[in-house]
Amino acid sequence: MADTPQQKPAKPESFVGNVMKYSVATYLGFLISGAALIIKGILPADAYAVPATFMAYTMSLMNLGMLGLDQALLRFYREPPRGATGRGMFLACVRLSLLVMLVVGAAASLFFAPTLAVAFGLGQGGAALVPFLFLNAALYMLVRYVNVLLRLENDVRAYTVQTLWMNACLNLIYLLPGFFTSNVWAFIAAALAGFGGVAVAFWFRALGASRDEVSATPRGLRALKADRGVYRLMLPYGLLLAPAAILTPLYRSVCLSFLAAGPGATSQGLFEFAYTLAQLVTTVQAGFSTYWGPYVYAHYRTEQERIGRIHDVLNFLVFGFFCVLIMFEDVIFLIFPDKAACMRFFPVMMLSAVFAILIEGTVYGNAIARRPHHDTIGVALGVAVNVALCAWLVPLYSVTGAAAAVAASNAAMFLYRTVTGQYYYRTIPNYGRTISGFLLALAATCVGVVFYQHFVVKFVLVGAIVFVYCTLYRPQLQKLWQMALALLRRFLAARR
Repeated sequence: MADTPQQKPAKPESFVGNVMKYSVATYLGFLISGAALIIKGILPADAYAVPATFMAYTMSLMNLGMLGLDQALLRFYREPPRGATGRGMFLACVRLSLLVMLVVGAAASLFFAPTLAVAFGLGQGGAALVPFLFLNAALYMLVRYVNVLLRLENDVRAYTVQTLWMNACLNLIYLLPGFFTSNVWAFIAAALAGFGGVAVAFWFRALGASRDEVSATPRGLRALKADRGVYRLMLPYGLLLAPAAILTPLYRSVCLSFLAAGPGATSQGLFEFAYTLAQLVTTVQAGFSTYWGPYVYAHYRTEQERIGRIHDVLNFLVFGFFCVLIMFEDVIFLIFPDKAACMRFFPVMMLSAVFAILIEGTVYGNAIARRPHHDTIGVALGVAVNVALCAWLVPLYSVTGAAAAVAASNAAMFLYRTVTGQYYYRTIPNYGRTISGFLLALAATCVGVVFYQHFVVKFVLVGAIVFVYCTLYRPQLQKLWQMALALLRRFLAARR
C-alpha cells in the first residue's frame, strides 16, 4: 500500500479562524442563555418548574425520533448510495423520523399518558401535556435536521441565524409568558409557537434550492420503499449512536423528575436555575465541538501531537473559567437573592458541566477505532448512577442531592469514555498534568461548597488554586497569549 501523503499542519490562525467561524452562533447564543438566566432569576422558582421539565424531556424524545440519523447524515452526506443524493438522504431521514415520532407519540398519548406524566415530573394534570410533548419534540426534530443540512452545505449565515433561533426556542421563548401568567399552558403554547415558526421558516429555505428534486420525490409509503438503500446504509450506523443521544439529556431530566416527586416545584426551579447558570462554563467551548470532530477525523494520523496540545489548552481554559466562576458566584446571587439557596450546591453543578465539556477532547478514540458502543455504555452508566444516587440522595438532601447525583453521573460517564477512548487513540499528552488539574478542580469545588457563606476566604483559596493552575499549564498560557497577539495583529492590519 502506498504511503499516504503527509498533510501540512494548518496554521494556528487558520485553525482558530475556522473554529471562530462556527462559534459566532454560540457566542451570540450565550446572550440568549444569559437572558434566560435573568428571567429564571426574576420569576418564582415554582413558576417555570414544569415548563423547564417539559423542555428537558423534549430533547430526549427528539433524539428518540431521530434514531441517530442526524449523525449518519453527517457521516454519509458526501457518500450517498447509488441512485441517491445528499438532499435525497436528508428527506429520507426526515420521513422515517416523522413516522417514528407519529407512531410512538400516538401510542404514548393514548395508552401511557398518566404513567409518563408521573415519570417525567409534569405535575398535576400532566397527562394532558404528553401529546404536546411529542409534538414539540417533532418540531424540534425538524429544526435539528435543517440545522444539520445547513452545516453540511456550509451555509454559515443561515446556519448561524437558525442556530440562534433554535437556541432561543429551547432556552428563552417558552419562559416569556411567565411575566404575565403562571399558567403552564401559556408556557407550552410559547414553546410550540417558537419551534413551529423556525421549522416552517427554515424548512422552505432549506428545500428552496432543490425544488425540482423535491417535486420528483415519491410520497408516503412509496417514498419509504424507495429509500430502502439509504436506510440500509444509514440505520445500522445511526442506531449504534442513538442510545447515547437519547440518554444524554436524561442527566438533567431525571433530577427534575425526582425533585418533582419529592421536594416539589420550588426545588425543581432552583435546580433548573443553577443548571442554566452552570452552563456558562460551556462558553469557552463555543463552536469548538462543531469544528473539532471533523478536524480530528481528518488529521488524527498526521497531527496527533497538535491534537494533544489543543486538548491541554481546552483543559486550561475550562479549569480556569470554572475557578473564576466559583470566585465570583456571590455577585450573581446578590443580583438574584431569591436564588441564593443555590450557592451551597452551585460549584458541584458546575463541576458536572466541566466533565461534559472536557470529554470532547478525550473520547474520539472510540469513533476512530469504530467502537461507538463504548460511548453508549458510558452514557448508560452515567444515567444508571444518576438514577441510583437521585433515589438515595434527593429524599435526604433535596436539590443538593440532585446536584451531587448529576455531577457523579457525568464523572462516571467521563471516566469510562475517556479510558476507552485513550486506549484506542491518545489525545492526553501528559496524564500527570491532566490528573493534577482534575484534583485541583475537585479542591475548588470543595472550597466553594464549604465556604459558600464566606466570600473572602473562598476568593483567596480559589485564587490560590488558579495560580497553581497557571503554573501547571504555563506552556498553554504562553501559547494562548501568542495566539491572542497574532489575532490582534491580523485585526489591526486589516483595519489599515
